[in-house]
Amino acid sequence: MPNTYTADCRMPSSKELAVASLDAAEPTPLTITPIIHPRDGVRDLRSETFWSATANALYIVRQRGSDIFGDTPDFSTKLAQGNDLIDHGRRGPVGCDNEALLGLKLWEAADVAAQADRPSAPVAHHVIAWLPTNMTRAGWRDLVLTFLDREITGNGMIADWAIHALADGEGRWIKRPHLHAVATHRFWKAGRRTGEPNAAWLATIKQQKKLMLAWEALCAQQ
Repeated sequence: MPNTYTADCRMPSSKELAVASLDAAEPTPLTITPIIHPRDGVRDLRSETFWSATANALYIVRQRGSDIFGDTPDFSTKLAQGNDLIDHGRRGPVGCDNEALLGLKLWEAADVAAQADRPSAPVAHHVIAWLPTNMTRAGWRDLVLTFLDREITGNGMIADWAIHALADGEGRWIKRPHLHAVATHRFWKAGRRTGEPNAAWLATIKQQKKLMLAWEALCAQQ
């Protein structure tokens, strides 16, 4: 089925209050999962979420569509269990709003490139991080954008991001607030190296640890 996913580089304002709050923030660790295509194709539908950059991008905004392996699971069904999609968007350097990269085009191009150039290397990375629970929605957004601008965009990469959270009628968390970000791993600007893995970006445990510590340090400042 055609993909209808959209993400842009704009920053719409948000003045909404948090859906719930606690007296103190809880720990805010960050994890990084490389997105690597399976060698023999996807066999278990439940595992498709993390097999392609396209599927990951659809998952974080709770949409269904298709990737290089076929139709993805219908991630929109999660919304029927409670709308946990608080906010989402895209952050990237100048040029990320190029027509050829808009919406899912960026991730579809990355998936195609990964099939031809070092398919054993990550096509992208899926970042998940807990958000401080004593902040407003606007505060979450500012925190996320500050982090992405410093650590992702500042390194020449692009990230689609989404904030998920869900509380019950009494303000207790059903789904604790957290960030999802799908970040490029391959060169995306038009040129000789387009689609090649970037060995200087999240390619080592040391580089990944640096990103984790940067998130924790930023949260500690809130």
